[in-house]
Amino acid sequence: MALIRQTGKKLMGSAAILAVMVGFCGVGSMAHAQSQTPASSSDLPFTESQRGAMEDFVRNFILDNPEVLIESVNRMHEKEQQQKEKEAKGALDEHRQYLYEDKAVPEIGNPKGDITIIEFFDYNCGYCKRAYDVVNKTAENDKNIKIRLIEFPILSPQSETASKWALSASKQGKYWEFHQELMSSPAPKTEENLAEMGKKLGLDVEKLKKDAEGEDIAKELEKNKEVARSMGLSGTPAFIVGDEILRGFVEYEGFKAIIADQRKKAK
Repeated sequence: MALIRQTGKKLMGSAAILAVMVGFCGVGSMAHAQSQTPASSSDLPFTESQRGAMEDFVRNFILDNPEVLIESVNRMHEKEQQQKEKEAKGALDEHRQYLYEDKAVPEIGNPKGDITIIEFFDYNCGYCKRAYDVVNKTAENDKNIKIRLIEFPILSPQSETASKWALSASKQGKYWEFHQELMSSPAPKTEENLAEMGKKLGLDVEKLKKDAEGEDIAKELEKNKEVARSMGLSGTPAFIVGDEILRGFVEYEGFKAIIADQRKKAK
């Protein structure tokens, strides 16, 4: 019985607040329609004492039912998140050609795969190194996947340098191999260490260094950042799997389940 009385009190309180607000708005609208001149205190729909009583009522209702505020804040956050996701999906559609088809973006796996995975990463990101193992395992175990790799160096100047050298290695046909070295190595991403990686892979290091400073690579990295910003991506790793945008690291089994879900949606 106590629960019923408490629930009834909340409902009656909410209804009363709504009725007061509607009444206030209705009277206010009529007064506005009748005159555009400033209203004196005698023209207001409530006396000072009535306004005070109403304010006390609302305040007491909120104090007695604080969960109403929490629910309101949660609902606001939910709406904000839905709006962000809507804007992110719009940006994805806007940049679809670049993300899914542009030849400048490195890719591995099956070029005709039924599901495309797009990863945004930074070589100095610890979670990206963990994600590398997940991506690698996915490519090895699922032969109908295409994976496109978006260099997104945001953590440090060394991240930028590493991305430039990785894209430069692509010009010598060794992007994925250089990418693997960068993700596997704990060494700082200095030019000296990058040069050693290049030598290990049999690359022309002088050409590697020169190409890394090319305008085309600088433009590609700027394009990657522009696309990421438009989708609301501010951290790494981030993924696009089918039509789903994922922010943050996902374990292999979770990743596999998302891919399976996207395949079901495509049928």
